[in-house]
Amino acid sequence: MPQTSSLDHASGGAMTGSEPDRSQARASAERLYAERRRRDQRFPDGLFGEPAWDLLLALLIAREKGQPIILSSAYRAARVSDTTGRRLLDQLEQAGMISRRPAPRSRKTRLVELTEDAAERLTDYLTH
Repeated sequence: MPQTSSLDHASGGAMTGSEPDRSQARASAERLYAERRRRDQRFPDGLFGEPAWDLLLALLIAREKGQPIILSSAYRAARVSDTTGRRLLDQLEQAGMISRRPAPRSRKTRLVELTEDAAERLTDYLTH
């Protein structure tokens, strides 16, 4: 599976909510994520960090694009190591925010995606 960026792979499936809300939420998420990456370029590594928020934004953006996100791309989106990423995903899964599943064409590759509840919460937050 070719990888071009940490935001090029996200979960498939349609979001709930109205089309304008979904579009507005995606635009807000893309802007926030880009601002955070721009900030990261100007300040020392590790100075700022909310990896769970970065990951949720990235998953919402990718979900709206209809693209699956693999675990390694999720770790890059959150800007964390694989070990930290696994712990983060465990926490988010226990909180009911994400789910993990096998990729359709690979026994080794796993996909991560927002739950419907998380997608609705993010959309509501980003549009109100």
